[in-house]
Amino acid sequence: MDPSILLVAGLAVILLLQFMRVRRQQREVRSTRDALEVGAEVLTASGMVGTVVEASGATVVLAGEDGQRTRWVAGAVVRVLTDTDPVSSRYRAPDAVSEQEGRPAGSPGTVDLRKAPSDDTVAPGDADHRGDTAAGTPTKD
Repeated sequence: MDPSILLVAGLAVILLLQFMRVRRQQREVRSTRDALEVGAEVLTASGMVGTVVEASGATVVLAGEDGQRTRWVAGAVVRVLTDTDPVSSRYRAPDAVSEQEGRPAGSPGTVDLRKAPSDDTVAPGDADHRGDTAAGTPTKD
C-alpha cells in the first residue's frame, strides 16, 4: 500500500475524532443553557455557586447565599448542580461516611464530616504570636 494513502487516511481519522469531540462539547453547553431555569442552583466558571433568580436570553441573574444578586453571561455557567453534588449548598453528607468505608466512626484515620471545624487555632497554654514581627520579636505599641 502507498504510504501517502496511509498518511491521508490517518489525518482524516484524526480530523474526524476532533470534529466529534467539538460537537459533543457543543451539545453539553447547549444542554446546560437549556437547563437554566429559575430556582436552579448553578456553578459558574469562576467558582461561584448561586441560585438562578432570572434567566433572560444571554444573561442570568444569580443570588448568592447572602442573597446578593449579580448578573452573569449565560456562558459563564459551567453546570447545573443537583442535590447529590458536593459543591451544592443542598448537599448533605451521609451520616456515617467512615462506616461506609468499613471502619467504625471515630477510629484513627477517619474524618467526621458532621462536625464543623473549630475556629480556635491556638491551644490552651500555647503562646499567642499574633503580635510578633517577621524577625520574631514582639512589636511595641
